Parts: sequence; structure tokens; C-alpha cells
Amino acid sequence: MASEVRGNYGLRLTAVPAGGVRSGLAGAKLDGVRQKKIWWPSGLAWRGSVSQLIGRSFFSPYFTHRGHLPVTLGNRSMAKVSVREGRCDEKDLAGIWAVLRQVLEVPYSACSLTDFIRMQNHKWLDNPARTRDHVFGWVLESPTDGIVGFVGQVPVRIKIGEREFVGACGSSYGVLPAYRAYSLMLYKQLMDWGNKHPLLFTTANRMSSKLNEAMGMNKIPVRDFSHQLLWLLRPEVGVNWALSKSKWKAWHRLTEQFPGSYLLKGIARVWFVRHRRLRVKCPKLSVEPVVSFTEEFDDLWENNKKDYAITTVRDRAFLTWRHLRVTSVIGRTVVFACRDNGRMRGYIALQARSHESGYLRGHYVVTDLFYERTRKDVLYNLMNHAFEFAKAHGCSIFEVSGCSDEVAEELKTQWPYIRRDKSCSYWYKGLTNVTADPCDEKAWWPSGADGDSNL
Repeated sequence: MASEVRGNYGLRLTAVPAGGVRSGLAGAKLDGVRQKKIWWPSGLAWRGSVSQLIGRSFFSPYFTHRGHLPVTLGNRSMAKVSVREGRCDEKDLAGIWAVLRQVLEVPYSACSLTDFIRMQNHKWLDNPARTRDHVFGWVLESPTDGIVGFVGQVPVRIKIGEREFVGACGSSYGVLPAYRAYSLMLYKQLMDWGNKHPLLFTTANRMSSKLNEAMGMNKIPVRDFSHQLLWLLRPEVGVNWALSKSKWKAWHRLTEQFPGSYLLKGIARVWFVRHRRLRVKCPKLSVEPVVSFTEEFDDLWENNKKDYAITTVRDRAFLTWRHLRVTSVIGRTVVFACRDNGRMRGYIALQARSHESGYLRGHYVVTDLFYERTRKDVLYNLMNHAFEFAKAHGCSIFEVSGCSDEVAEELKTQWPYIRRDKSCSYWYKGLTNVTADPCDEKAWWPSGADGDSNL
């Protein structure tokens, strides 16, 4: 029998008993401005080709993450659970860490409390965009179990038209299973804050995307934003990992030993032979690693920001915080700068995902890209260098995603494997009364350095 509870924003949440063969599906129905039936998968069912197997498992960056809709209604009274502002202190962080380790296993299950505190201090206390208007986040608290849910903020600075705005990005939204009936109480706090300030979500999964849409947020208008461009240098690694997460675990065991491992390697490399190389033909420019962000990066931003209508502010303070001083459990970041005639022309940031935190071994992701927009040769040289660097350091998968259509179209000439996510991870609210049109896809210059992406 279904249970029902009234949530904020006039939404009625109906819990539906789990059903389906092997899938463990539970449904939630939201009634309000829009009515949708939302299915929440707790398992993975797969059938189809090798490409579909990979596309539906490893190549989703949120595959192992668990989003939350309030569909579990336990016997607890609503009055016993409260929401308050969270504090960036050791006591609250210990409670938040305990929650996130259970509901966001990748990457937090391998994260120690010491590392978690260091990471949160970086995201919050060291953030150059933080102001007195920001809130560290909100916690859902039970008198018996302590902190049982959390949603945080990552302060951001956004250039929109000719002006710069200070806002925030929602981050680390998670609620323990027994308390998911109260998830909207927590989510509403962040939405209310967004009524007065620019608010972004840059890592929404399928379920939270539906919730964002129901609450009136707008998804980024970039046409192919949800496309992931992937070059499969060692596709057998991805296939083997995907098999280990599917119902075909017996096949996975066979591919772990001779001769199965050699057979898998041969088949995968033939299957994906067109998607293994990125090399754009162009005049060669100087590309070198960045040790520190100097004043020339401020100059690069000031001289070129006019060509980018809506984007993250990329001055020296942001770049140092985001790429060099970051304490991330997701992976380590390297940055390369391109120069022509001794002058800075652009840079690219590349992150090697941590296998210890649950990511595929050898997974490299381009997380930031900025250059003189009229210089396509700069883009080509940066991409070529990043790819060759990753290849030399044991790369299995090289990924470019969450970028503008302008960049994506240039790179599609290099025959990437394209994974198309059905949902959008990037949402915004509160971008009104600005000189740039947020509905114009050409106005946006998104990247993996926006909000809490790749932090």
C-alpha cells in the first residue's frame, strides 16, 4: 500500500512499494505545478551490446552515487526532526561525514574524517568567493540519531554580461534512508536561499534533476551539454569494470585470468578502434605545466572575459584555490598553459581520478578550459598536450564533458565515443535582470570547474 506525505512547494509525495524483477524499483509521484512519475533504481539491470553496457555503467559519472527522493516514510513523527544551519566545525563535520559515507559511497567511503575536514575547509573557509551572505549548509537533525542529512553550499562568482555576481552552488545533498521522508525540508532551505541569490547545481543526477525541474529551476540551455566525449585508450579496463558492476559477474571473473583477459583486450580494442586517438592537426605552440598562477593569468582573464557572456570568474585567486591548493578525494589536478610569442594564450586543467576513491583506474577528465576564443590553434594544442600527457601516465579513458557546444563540435572531429546522459546535471536559478540572456546557449561557457564539479 502506498503512503503519502505533503512536502514543501505544494508537492505531494507518494511512496510506492518496490517492484520489478531484479531492479528493486521504488516510485515517487510529485503533484503540483507538474505531475511526474519518477522511478528510483536501486540496482542495475542491463541487456544489449557492449557499447550499451559501458554507456549505462562506467561512463556515467554518477553511476555509484545515490540521490534521494523522500519516498520512505518510517514511523517517526515530523515534529521530532528539525533543520538548522550547519557549522563548519569538527562536531558537525563528523556527523555530515558519517551520512555522506553511507549515501555517496563514491568518493566518501574511502575518505577519512581528517581528509573530509580538510576538504570541507578548502571548499568553504578558503573559498575566495565566500561572503557573509553565504551559509555553510543545512543539516537534518534527529534527537536520537543526530545529523541524518545535509545539503551544503560552495560559494561561486559568476560573470554575466558586463557584471560579476556572487552566488552559490548546491553540494553534497544526502539523507539517510530512514529519514528520506524529510528530504524536502532540507532541500527547501537551499531553494529559499536561491530566491535572493544566484543559485547553481552542477552535479545533479537524474532524480535531483527532476526535483529541480519541479521546483522551477532552469537547466543550462547548451544543446549537447549532457554528452560525454570519451577516448578509450584501454577500453578493456572500462569493459571489465562495467562487467563487475553488472549481473554478468561470471564473465568478469573469466576476464580476470588468462586467456580471458587477452581475449577481452583484443575484442575491446577492435570494437572501439575508432575512439582511441585524439590528435588535432595544427601549428605547434608552446605548452608547459603551471607551477603557480601569476599575474599573467589575471591579464588573460581581463583581456578575454568580454568574449564570454556567462561563465565562472577565472582570476588568479580562483585558479589557485580551484586547481593548485585543492584538497580533493576525487583525484589530483595538473594544469598546462599555452603561450605564443611569449604571451599567455590559454590553459587547460586535467584531473586524474582516484582509483582508491572508487573511480576507474586511469580515468582522466578535462575539468577547466579557457583561452583566447578566436585562437582555435590554442584549443587544439592544449587538447593535444593534455591527451598525450594522460596517455603517457597510464590513461584508460580520456574524458571531455560539461563544455560548450563550441568546444564539443571541434572535438567531435576526433571520433570520440559519445555517451548521451538522459538527464542534465547543470541547473540555475536567480539569473534575472542581467545584461546577458541565460536562455541563449551561445552565452554560456560552462566547465568542470563550475560550482562543486570535480571537487
